[in-house]
Amino acid sequence: MLNKTVEELVKEEIETVRARRIILDQLEGGLKTGAELREKIATDIKAQKMVEGASKKEIEKVEVTSPKLYHNTTRLEELGIIVSWKQSQYRLFELEPKAIHPVRRALGITKPLLYVTSLSRPEDQRPFVQWLTNNPHFNPRKLLVFVEARHWTRGVSRIVDRFIPDDAFRRWTTEWIEVPDEVTGTDDATEYGHLQQTVDFMEAAIIDNIFIHDMVMDLTLGPSLITLAMAKLSTEYSITAFHVTRYDVSNAELSYY
Repeated sequence: MLNKTVEELVKEEIETVRARRIILDQLEGGLKTGAELREKIATDIKAQKMVEGASKKEIEKVEVTSPKLYHNTTRLEELGIIVSWKQSQYRLFELEPKAIHPVRRALGITKPLLYVTSLSRPEDQRPFVQWLTNNPHFNPRKLLVFVEARHWTRGVSRIVDRFIPDDAFRRWTTEWIEVPDEVTGTDDATEYGHLQQTVDFMEAAIIDNIFIHDMVMDLTLGPSLITLAMAKLSTEYSITAFHVTRYDVSNAELSYY
């Protein structure tokens, strides 16, 4: 079990135990109480029995007890797929953020796309946006752009949206996040920055967005430390990451990470 990826664990649980599939499907839609999960599992069982031709009396007898729910949720918690906590008289359940993408893929659920990238220089904006605008692979609802604070000061233009042609069909919102100097290092040759601190800083933005977006990560143009942090996050959260050979729609090669 320890050698299995989150993707494999989720797929295995969904395929082998129907109640766990219902639990994960419900939690993908947001926070749920134990009572809500029991009700959804019971509804599913009743629907199955109806299809099988069970009598009305048999269907009415269907009940999902707390111990049965506990058996299934405990297994999913032990695997790191869901989390739970007690609040007042209720137990609340939620997907573990690192399992969100595997659960969606296993269930065939899609969300609006968030395209995560990093740019080293202001002049990178034009070729990147012109490529993305006409890209057949990705149609993002939002861009999340990480940049080094020291190289993207207040006077540096952040104008990616201006490079979208007026007649372009695609439109997105853009969020810029400056990664602070204390984690990325300085221009001093002996200050190389701190990878884990960079990951920790960027991870907060990933978690803020992951519940409502599917994500991809473009590792092409960012500075090395931010790119390494993105690669690490893509692995931990099972997010598709890639590198582009050149930003040319007709002559680009994507290498997936």
